[in-house]
Amino acid sequence: MSHVYSPTRHKEQKEITSEEQMKEIMNERRWQYVDVGITDKVLKDNFNFLNDAVVIRSGAEGIPLMTTTGIYGPIAPYQKVRLEQGKGKGAVVKVIHNYVEERSLLDELKERRIHAKTPKKENVIKVQAKWVSGKDGGGLSNVGGSANVFGATGSLLVNETEIDFPVLDIHHKDFDETLAYYGAKILQPNESFNMGFDKPLFGMEYDTSLPGYIQDYVMKSYGGGGLFVEHHPFPHIWFPNPNENERDTNICRVLLGRIIESKEEQERDNRESWAENRCPERHGNKKQPEYHFTVFRFPSDGHAIAVDECCIHNDSFCNGKQVVFLANTDANTVALRETAPFQNIRISEQETPYK
Repeated sequence: MSHVYSPTRHKEQKEITSEEQMKEIMNERRWQYVDVGITDKVLKDNFNFLNDAVVIRSGAEGIPLMTTTGIYGPIAPYQKVRLEQGKGKGAVVKVIHNYVEERSLLDELKERRIHAKTPKKENVIKVQAKWVSGKDGGGLSNVGGSANVFGATGSLLVNETEIDFPVLDIHHKDFDETLAYYGAKILQPNESFNMGFDKPLFGMEYDTSLPGYIQDYVMKSYGGGGLFVEHHPFPHIWFPNPNENERDTNICRVLLGRIIESKEEQERDNRESWAENRCPERHGNKKQPEYHFTVFRFPSDGHAIAVDECCIHNDSFCNGKQVVFLANTDANTVALRETAPFQNIRISEQETPYK
């Protein structure tokens, strides 16, 4: 659960939700589980966007498999903050300074991606695939705004018979080096940072504690329509937020991807500034595009993972409560496909000897 699809985002005249309408909407079942950890003014000013992010996703039997359980923050531009677990209502985002001009986390993420080495073969899976967005003709007729919150879902046409994503946990000796390749970084517990993004980032907490979210929702045609990946022009942070009793079963595994660019394309990508609200064009080998993917597992003890704008990702392999920081922009989302929903997917996780 990452990007929020807003059907009203591009309307020239957006309807203003009145306080009476807000109260009526917030009496709906999907709002009953939400810890509103933001001020009334912030909620009102951003209600349409936040309302689109409040969901209940159920399986065939009607059992909720993913529920929105909190709204926190936001992290405002130029703020220095740290993330805190379980400190009561309104927790998670602790503001240290309201305005700083120091080097931003977003700058650091971009530098990590630019200077990273290609990962070792055993730490990535390479797949031949063609990314066709919903706008470019890859749209799936049975997956859309009514089925999920990701908007017009396109297709990642995979030229493989199976996919086995490698998993690196935080103790693996190559964890940080491989993470950098994707433009990402692990945040230590209580580490302070200035995000450096020019829009507010809201922390939406989602609970997928019940088993079966992947099998009984994501992979079903009536649900997510198959495993998806996406990118969008805002940075992400995933922050596990279990209570003390939930910590042992709270698991966060984030799938990251990167198209394998030519040397010239990568140099251009690294050199040119990005247009606002748009990701850079990354085509790789136009005849046979290839992608690298890795799953990163980290503990639910106050650590977090931050990723650069436009990083390819998926967070469906998380289990439990995760706070996902996101902004009000469009996204490019595609479901993995052969000629039907891609089912032969697994992750291989082993005890790491590097502790």
